[in-house]
Amino acid sequence: MKRTALATAVLLLAATVRAEPSLVTPPDKGTPLFGISEECMPSQCLPAPARDAMPLGDALAARATHREFSSKPFTLQELSDLLWAANGYNRPDEKKRTAPTAINRQEIDIYVCLAEGACIWNPGANELKMVCQEDLRGFTGRMNAGADNFALKAPVALVYVVDFARQGMQDRPNDALRYAAVDCGFIGQNVYLHCAANGLHTVFLGSLDVERIAKALGLPPTSVPFFAQTVGHPAE
Repeated sequence: MKRTALATAVLLLAATVRAEPSLVTPPDKGTPLFGISEECMPSQCLPAPARDAMPLGDALAARATHREFSSKPFTLQELSDLLWAANGYNRPDEKKRTAPTAINRQEIDIYVCLAEGACIWNPGANELKMVCQEDLRGFTGRMNAGADNFALKAPVALVYVVDFARQGMQDRPNDALRYAAVDCGFIGQNVYLHCAANGLHTVFLGSLDVERIAKALGLPPTSVPFFAQTVGHPAE
């Protein structure tokens, strides 16, 4: 099935809901982010997120798209803060998030693409689990391929994957597509405001290589990479 034919894909979605991945907490939380081993894919617990201190009005005034990035890596704290702002649990007792979704289906998974590989973020455990040891950042913006691909200069590319089975609108393909796009947009704006409040650069991308990324991440047919977002420190 070609994921690019999204309307057809939604009509053919299976009813099975994709299960939450099982994440294993590493014995030493101080271990480097990814100590790659051939035996298993590593996981990494993130520190508790800190909340932005900048007033909302100032963050809105500073919100902007940038395509110039430094290669400076993110700390675990910076990753935790970024992901919580994107779509973390702001009301954990109610399992409610910082970004809304239609009918509260919470159908979007965030994958974090780094030079070391790509991992899925479990917002409940605030943990990253590597799913492939391939650098996918260069496939998040096909219009910017080649040596000038800014996505390869930034340390992080977030990929927003919509699980249409979890969304549960197989009989309403047009609504499924519209709601999925809007829900991704909410997350993208959260990231924009977080970056503005913390002096980071970001750009929201729609020209990602859907098939290439889906294959590398091992996604089922019901899950589609919809958008990506490059995030990094300003170019020095």
